[in-house]
Amino acid sequence: MLPAVFAVLVGVLAGQLPGAVGGAFASPAWHRAVAALAAIGATLLLIELASSAREIVSTDLYRRFDGHLLGRAMAAALARQDLRLFDDPALATLLDRGVQLARFGPGELVSGLSAQWTVRSQGLAAALLVGYYQPAAAVVLTVVWLVVARAMQASYYRADPFWTDPLRRARYIQRIGLLPAYAKEVRVFGLAGWLVDQYGLQWTAVMNQLWRARRADRRQMAVLGAIVLAAHLAVLALLARSASSGALPVPALIVILQGVLGMAMIASLQGDTWIENGSVPVPDLLNLERAVAAAEAPRHRRAGLPPAAALASGRLAAGSSATGHSAAGLPRQEIRFRDLSFSYPGSDRPVLDRLDLRLQAGRSVAIVGLNGSGKTTLVKLLAGLCRPAGGSIIVDGIQLDALEMTSWRRQLAVIFQDFVRYELSLADNIRFGGVDAPDLSVAAMTEIAAQAGATGLITELPAGLATTLSARFHGGADISGGQWQRVAFARALVAVRSGARVLVMDEPTAHLDVRAEADFYARFLELTSGLTTIVSSHRFSTVRRADRIVVLADGRITEDGSHDELVAAGGQYARMFRLQAQSYHASRDD
Repeated sequence: MLPAVFAVLVGVLAGQLPGAVGGAFASPAWHRAVAALAAIGATLLLIELASSAREIVSTDLYRRFDGHLLGRAMAAALARQDLRLFDDPALATLLDRGVQLARFGPGELVSGLSAQWTVRSQGLAAALLVGYYQPAAAVVLTVVWLVVARAMQASYYRADPFWTDPLRRARYIQRIGLLPAYAKEVRVFGLAGWLVDQYGLQWTAVMNQLWRARRADRRQMAVLGAIVLAAHLAVLALLARSASSGALPVPALIVILQGVLGMAMIASLQGDTWIENGSVPVPDLLNLERAVAAAEAPRHRRAGLPPAAALASGRLAAGSSATGHSAAGLPRQEIRFRDLSFSYPGSDRPVLDRLDLRLQAGRSVAIVGLNGSGKTTLVKLLAGLCRPAGGSIIVDGIQLDALEMTSWRRQLAVIFQDFVRYELSLADNIRFGGVDAPDLSVAAMTEIAAQAGATGLITELPAGLATTLSARFHGGADISGGQWQRVAFARALVAVRSGARVLVMDEPTAHLDVRAEADFYARFLELTSGLTTIVSSHRFSTVRRADRIVVLADGRITEDGSHDELVAAGGQYARMFRLQAQSYHASRDD
């Protein structure tokens, strides 16, 4: 409101100047002029102080609001113990829209409202100034500017291509050209020119939509512009006549003119883009929270887990404990898959179809099968990342659903085929296998890395265990696929050292050559002796070392026995083994 005070003081100063100029320095008019000038200076100082204070408070609120909503988005995404949020098409769509918050900071809503209402309040204050002297003129101009503001805002949103397909495609093509994940193939396949051309085409399509929307509004905006001009000319003519007749003093005229000019801020769209960026994804976040809460409710009733609302609102930290049977020390006897069925959301084809399998604690079993036979799905079900459509998983006579999931997962050391390559330090990549355990010493991590065959990696890296495993960071370094595999092995060994009793390896040697693979298994089977070990692999040099081998086909166990027994039986395992052996011998002869 201070600019309106400034306008009044300028009018007061203008009214005192003739008397101050004609009188002496000690005259009352001079003192009033000096006082008005001092008040103007103080007002300008207050305007600067208020602006700085507003910026400080706005920035603080921006960060707090940003952190609050992004925290809710993360809590909603982590609320489910399984992966249905990513596998179910409907939930995945809600998740994709909800995480738009991470791309467009919700704190921009605060900045937008702060900027917009600062300007609009100045426009309304200017209207009050005009209304004090000329109520009719203030009412007419206020109505005109409110109509213009509404029309300009409607035009902006009609032309806004925020959610249009061409813009989404342009942004996707932009990511392909800029992100390192695509860099190798873009260059090998010579896609640079194609990407630039496609980006140009998509962006032109976006601009064409914008221009069409602008052309559609041209007539309306021209009419509104004429109304604004006519209203202001009429007001100025009225003011000129009043001033010339002496009915309107010069100080009042100066205040009114400043007010008339300031009323244009009523129609300001300053901050609208920030408001949109900050507010558009918020309903999507609320929909995501509601969907997660609805999907979690049956699970909570069965296993006594905490309400999803608590997770979604951030009141319960991700990974925190919930009520249920403790899984510490399990399994002591067996893991049983009984009559297990599973299909991925949106698919009618069963991946597992009434599967029965009993795993003896402390023994190793290998699961083999063609691609798509359900090997990885079985691992995800065991880890509680998916929930069976039928049947059950039983650990020492206790339903997996009845176990406290965080406790159960501490009993698992899992190496997934698509294990994560964290662009963090080597030490962090290793210690993630037991992040809840006391901090590992450098000596302990060095020992574990040596057990995983990664001693050479530590000596090669510029900062040893402290090296960030990405050349995109200062002092970081890239490592090979085989070295990443050994880092994943070390992570699993940390989990074992932290108390895991079940070792699950899903295609664990995909990045190793045959010799390195043989060395790994000789080393790993010795280190993990006594654990319940489940190995899923296509390589028969790997699986033949297991105590027991099962063949998975059509969602069921079709063969079960040792390597020698299955080869002698002449079934699917024997055929796959002979084909791989022939391929290996042929490549060796070459």
